[in-house]
Amino acid sequence: MTGKEIQKLFGRLARLVEATQQKSGDGTAWDFTFPNGETHHYIFRNIKSSEEIEDSLYDLLIWIWIAKDYLKLLAGTKGCNSNQIERVCSDDPHLHVCGALANWLKHGRPNRNRSGKFAKLGEVRFTVPQSAVRSITFRAFEVEVDIAQASGVEFQIPIIDAAGKEIGDAFEYASAAISRLESLRDGTELAK
Repeated sequence: MTGKEIQKLFGRLARLVEATQQKSGDGTAWDFTFPNGETHHYIFRNIKSSEEIEDSLYDLLIWIWIAKDYLKLLAGTKGCNSNQIERVCSDDPHLHVCGALANWLKHGRPNRNRSGKFAKLGEVRFTVPQSAVRSITFRAFEVEVDIAQASGVEFQIPIIDAAGKEIGDAFEYASAAISRLESLRDGTELAK
């Protein structure tokens, strides 16, 4: 493993983070059925679709976990024990949850779970402040929201444990995991 390969990998992670932060798009829509049986249709224009948000996050989580393997190879070239990388990943709550999520995405089920939480991803949520809205149109059983400033919209994907409890936001976990991987890359963790 060369420094150039590691630099390229972290460049990819930076581009993937940027992709998760892009908020504008063609829009998203869904139906919701209320307890009384009425189904309402919701349309949000000019933001990323839920699927695009998920795709961006899924790619990021998988490459975070790939980065761990690259760093293990780098550790070997620096004369360090690659098991030290595994220990750091097991001890860091953000890294091991991101690893569990990446493995779930890769295998379609949990297969190795360092955290014991058996974390999985919840549904995309977003918050739209009034300042980001151009217009809201109400129709019978339909609400359409035209977004003027997609940059003001906040996306979240909750991480849910085996008991159904929300343990955090996937984007925040990914950011913290990348920070820890950067410290491993820079040698600050390997020097310990």
